[in-house]
Amino acid sequence: MKEREYCGFCGNRLILKTLYDRSREKYCEKCDYVFFLTPLPSVIVMVIDANKVLLVRAIDWKHPYWGLISGYIGLGETAENAAVREVYEEAGLKVSNLEFLKTYALEARDLLMIAFKVQAEDSSIKKSRELEAVRWFDLGHPLPMRPESIAARIVQHVFSDITFLDLKELEKQLPSKRKSRKAGPRGFEPPFSGSEGRRLNPYWATGPKEE
Repeated sequence: MKEREYCGFCGNRLILKTLYDRSREKYCEKCDYVFFLTPLPSVIVMVIDANKVLLVRAIDWKHPYWGLISGYIGLGETAENAAVREVYEEAGLKVSNLEFLKTYALEARDLLMIAFKVQAEDSSIKKSRELEAVRWFDLGHPLPMRPESIAARIVQHVFSDITFLDLKELEKQLPSKRKSRKAGPRGFEPPFSGSEGRRLNPYWATGPKEE
């Protein structure tokens, strides 16, 4: 986490101040305000529909892996409300049976991620423009997730016997002609698409695709 150097209210340079508990924190003398080094709260949501899990790809991801829906908690919003809102905004799904799972610290991005599990009320997806792709994946097969990621750890926390695909190895099997195709958003083409994708990655769950 990068430490703040200037006051967010007046713009003055901050100093270090020793507080009553003997800790030293960044302080603005003009505003009489202490800036604690704290993470931003966010939610990450595992959406389930029977034996399927909803996975997503952001449009700017350069890696081939998939993740879970996530987002920041708005001002005056509870984590529970944020989880329900994010799923609806990004996938067009209404959910129920909200269940808190765990919290995860993502220090590299100054985040405290609050994980939830929810049940989709239907499986018809309406993809947000913020995402490159949203799909249902069968929990009975390996998932295209980075095993050490927070998203993968959440899925494995609930489904301990889940396994993950090695997408780097699968990408090597793609035909060389794929390299000459027009690149997708921000220079990234979806790693598995169309009949070619289904041949290499047959583990997509059957059912409605995103609209």
